[in-house]
Formats: sequence, structure tokens, C-alpha cells
Amino acid sequence: MSYATRRGRSTLAMLAALVTGGGAVAGCSQGSSAACAPSAIPEHEENTLVIEGDAWSGYAPFRDEGLLDGTGYTALYVEQVCQDVRAADLTAGRADIIVTTLDQYLLEHPEGTVVGIIDQSVGADALALGTAHHPELDSIDDVPALVAREAEVGGKPVLAYTGNSPSEMLLNELVNTTDELRLTDFELVSVDQSATALEMLQADEAQLAIIWEPDTSAARAAGNTIALSSADVPDSIVDVFVASGRLIERDPAAVQAVVDSYYSMMDGLLARPEALAAFYAADGGLDIATVGTLLSGIKLYGTGDADTFLNDEIFPLDKPQILQSIDSIGSVLALVHPDIPLDQAEVDGRFVSALTR
Repeated sequence: MSYATRRGRSTLAMLAALVTGGGAVAGCSQGSSAACAPSAIPEHEENTLVIEGDAWSGYAPFRDEGLLDGTGYTALYVEQVCQDVRAADLTAGRADIIVTTLDQYLLEHPEGTVVGIIDQSVGADALALGTAHHPELDSIDDVPALVAREAEVGGKPVLAYTGNSPSEMLLNELVNTTDELRLTDFELVSVDQSATALEMLQADEAQLAIIWEPDTSAARAAGNTIALSSADVPDSIVDVFVASGRLIERDPAAVQAVVDSYYSMMDGLLARPEALAAFYAADGGLDIATVGTLLSGIKLYGTGDADTFLNDEIFPLDKPQILQSIDSIGSVLALVHPDIPLDQAEVDGRFVSALTR
């Protein structure tokens, strides 16, 4: 497993549809049942909790077979890269918990409740410019001139990104906060993963690309400009874990066991940076230097920060940050999905707050 296969990246390359006027990428349902078969869930004991996710490094603690040792439960991690199948498994009761991004939770709206925050991107996801082939392209301010030059010859610059993923969410966020980016100015090419987008940038098959670590560092080292990143749009790419409504109703102690065990592990790792790096290196088969770039671009949550994010009312809106993030992310998604059921989003911070009493 590796960082490059994170968060349910699809395995199909599709062209993105456009909203007239450059509003947002209309995400193709690449994580569809046509692309993914239902998860193969092995037979398991009654006290086993099925957790579905993908190979994103941030989900590593959930892959630890000893996660629930001493709780009376065991964890079974099942990989499912397609977000809609993952959500459907939670709704159907085939999975007890899924790990996913907040935007995908809103889009797929499974019958489940957000009970914990895992991490958020604070620079790992980024917009890279093809400066190595276009030395004049070394700032976001230079993009309109590139668009104008391409238009003179009847073309458009190519912007590569990974569809149905946090890369797509970042692109939509940046477009809605940056005057220099209008999607109608570009030929948008949806690819299978960040490495492919980086390859296109290096081959000058794309002049802009949305990528993630370790490709972000690789692009910078190759002389390309990292113009904008998830650090410029805080709280837009947030990983969470979602418990099924059935599990919360039937066995809230099981949910509490997962929350307790996860944050206990994270608190211990965050207190020991060398152990933290070694843990993620072992999970993803990464070297320590690569793990360093990974960890510098994400914020990992321990108990205290998670409790604050889920439960503390934040001025000036006087509601928890996670609800503010849902509103913000939802407003961007609604540009393409006007019927997105934001009122169905459910958050329950009591399981985390129980740890701080």
C-alpha cells in the first residue's frame, strides 16, 4: 500500500463535465458499482467490527489488527476504493464503520454518523504549474497570460487532476476562491491518480496539475511551482470515520471502543514523532524521508484536537468547526449537485467528548 492510492482514488480515467461559467467540476461517478464489485467481506465472529476504507496512509491505525485489543471486539479492515460502494455497504449493514473524506460523506450520504475526525490536508494536496517547461509560469498570476496565449492558437492549457477524489474537491475550492482560475479556460483531464497527473506535467502534456504528496515534493524538486494548496482553503479536505446507524443503536459500546482505541493510539504516536514516522512508513512501505513530506502536509488529530473540532462552538458562527466545514464544503458541492442532502449529514461528538471527561 502507498500514499499514491489514497482515499478511494478511482481506476478509470474520465473527462470532467463543466459547469457553464467555470463554476465547478462536475464529478463523474467514477467510484460506481460499474467500476467496483461489492466488497468481499470474509466470514467473521459476531464481535468483529468491519471497517471499510482504502490504502490512504491516514487510515493506517484502522488497519492495525491489534487496534481493538482488550476491548472485547476485533477489527476487520476491508479495502474498498469506490466511495459509493463503501457508503452502500455501511447503509446495508455489511460494514460497521467506514473511513472517508467529508465531501464524499456528503455526496454519498450513507446511513451513518460522523463520530471522529482523522486528519485534514494542510498542504499535501496542491496545484502545480509546469514551470519546468514554461519558465514564465512561476506564479498563479501568470496563468491568465498562459490561457490567452493558448487561445490565440485555438487551444486551451491542460489541467490534470484525479476525479472523484480530494483532488477534485481541492480544484473546486480553488476555483471558487481564486480569480485566476476559471474551469472553462482549461482542457480538464481526469486521471487515475496523482502520479499520472505529475507524469503529464513532466511531459508537458499538462501545464497545470492537482497532485498530492509525495508528488507535490517531487514536482517542486523538478522545478515546478506549487502555486496553491489545501493550506489556502482550510478545512476543505477532511478525513473522518462514520459509524452506521445500526451499530450506534444496537451497540454504542462498540462505537466507543473504536473511538477510544483510535485516539489512544494516535495520542501515543503523536507524543513520539519517531514512532509516528516509523508507524506510517511501515504501513505504506515508505522511506522515512517520504513520510516526513507526508506528515508535513497533513494535520493528524489526537483526542484534544478532535474534541475541539467536533464539539466546541467556534466564534463567530457559534457552532463546531465540523459543522462549519460541512456548510463550506456543501456550498461548493452544491454548485454541481444542487440536490445534495446536507440536512442528512449527522455528527455525534459524544463518543470523543467521553474521552476528555
